[in-house]
Amino acid sequence: MESKKLSKKTLLFLILIMMLALGLRIRVFSKQMHNMNLSYDPRNYWIMSHQIVDDGIYGYAYDNPSGEPNARVMPGYPLFLAAVYKILGDKYLQITAVRLLQVIISTLSVLLGFLFVRKAFKNDLAALLTAFFMAIYPTYVLSTVMLLTETLALFTMLLYFYLALFAFESGNKVLNFITGIAFGIHLMIRPALLPLFIFPFIFILISRAIDRSKLKSQSEVKAQPKLSVMFLFQLMGLVLVMLPWWIRNIVTLGSFILTAEGSGNPFLAGTYPYFQNYMQDVPDEIRGSNDLQMSYGIKRLIDGLKTDFWLYFKWYTVGKTAYIFHEPYLCRLLANSETPSKIIHFSILIPGVLGSIIHAAKSIKSFWFYLYGLAILGLQLMFVPDPRFAYLILFFIIVGAANLICYIKDLIEKSRGKIHGTSLG
Repeated sequence: MESKKLSKKTLLFLILIMMLALGLRIRVFSKQMHNMNLSYDPRNYWIMSHQIVDDGIYGYAYDNPSGEPNARVMPGYPLFLAAVYKILGDKYLQITAVRLLQVIISTLSVLLGFLFVRKAFKNDLAALLTAFFMAIYPTYVLSTVMLLTETLALFTMLLYFYLALFAFESGNKVLNFITGIAFGIHLMIRPALLPLFIFPFIFILISRAIDRSKLKSQSEVKAQPKLSVMFLFQLMGLVLVMLPWWIRNIVTLGSFILTAEGSGNPFLAGTYPYFQNYMQDVPDEIRGSNDLQMSYGIKRLIDGLKTDFWLYFKWYTVGKTAYIFHEPYLCRLLANSETPSKIIHFSILIPGVLGSIIHAAKSIKSFWFYLYGLAILGLQLMFVPDPRFAYLILFFIIVGAANLICYIKDLIEKSRGKIHGTSLG
């Protein structure tokens, strides 16, 4: 099912999938609409947004307002919550409004998933299946009622991916600048992808080297968009978004902070293989210091690799991966949601991994796509493992599952064609 123009049949299926996505998310919203009992990160973000508006202080704290500025989390999501609170002026109406906005944003992510896959891989069926799996994947549905970064992070990542396709294809300076802005916006919500900013440029550089022998003339080589120019304009867009955050940290905190200061604790927590003696040896004097916890975590990791290399190697590869994917995040949020959530999760995860491998072997573009997803997983493996961290990676697995179905469909059609040809012979 391939075409440049969207067929009526594809459009109809897309509309139905979007309606399904919206319906499922509205259903979850209706069940959680009156639940204002927030805890852990959602409560902390909620309190933080009120402190921003009421006191003019940007500071993340636990259970109570910090009373002083800090840079423990990126400002994207807290400012989103603060903007809603500022407009509505009611702390509980704020929760309802944010949930509704996230329902809409999550539904739009389904559309972006379709558009990206269709543009990247030129396959309408794969795009529709991607959208369908995104529409029904339990964590994507349930997370819309949580005051967490995940819903916005997925939307901004997919927006960046989709814009990047046009930017790299055309070489247009304005498009590359906008793509850089989109990447910056994503980082303002979830900074983990910052090291991957350079990845697409490396991919293109290698791909061009591979394809150079296939070009018919030197003029075709010169006609390709200049990678250095695209890099410069995307970097400018990224810096434009991040600059206010950097300036704020220098002025308010007296130091340059690239992203956020909250990585020390999850890094340290990730240095305990299979959570044995979890955090028991952490001195009390470092528990409130991000830098000291990071230093102690690095020391623990180095010592662990020296004393029991294979235990730590296993933990930082298959061990943490198993923890991240062993169940879908938020599967117990609603009554009776655990079993269906796990069934859907593994029905997508297992074929998705297989499909990713098969699809990656078919073209250099698909190979780079899944390698990007693998790089995200690699970054997450540096920290404490949790099913929550599979949120963005699941998009790549969903695309793999969609392409596996397309691959099987093509095999069946080819086998039917051979049987038909043999019978005619």
